[in-house]
Amino acid sequence: MEVGRYPVRWRQRVSRQDGLFAGVRYEAPLSRQAVWDRAADYHDIGRLTPGVRAVRFLEDTPTRQVIQLDVKVLWKHVTLTFEVERDPPREIRFRWPGGRWGELTGVCVFQDGSVPGRTMVELATRFQPSRPLPLGLLLVVERAALLGAVKEFLESCDRQRRVNDT
Repeated sequence: MEVGRYPVRWRQRVSRQDGLFAGVRYEAPLSRQAVWDRAADYHDIGRLTPGVRAVRFLEDTPTRQVIQLDVKVLWKHVTLTFEVERDPPREIRFRWPGGRWGELTGVCVFQDGSVPGRTMVELATRFQPSRPLPLGLLLVVERAALLGAVKEFLESCDRQRRVNDT
């Protein structure tokens, strides 16, 4: 599929037993280190991700972060706390121990792209609800959020590439 003008591979799976799985794969127009630097900086996540209203860092080290987000999801305002483990410049793993709703886990892997100076990015998330939830509706929200964030991320990479080229 295309997100804006960018080719993106979307994957999804929903089941009551396994929960919700969503994933995207795309090639960014920057080197792996440059993509890592952009992807591992969560200070701008509110602009990249629809619904995020505020970002606070409770812990911030080169390999671990604890990030608190104020988010509007559908009609609800919630505060989410994510634990992030980083293995620069290869992988970011994150977890939201959601308690009464369930648990969200994810991984973002960065590999050299098909041509030098490009990076293949694969992001996958899994939400395992702890009680019955409308997974089809959550999938629509997850898809919109992920694809919107990917589009904004790729546009920011393109802007950076143009700056680097001048």
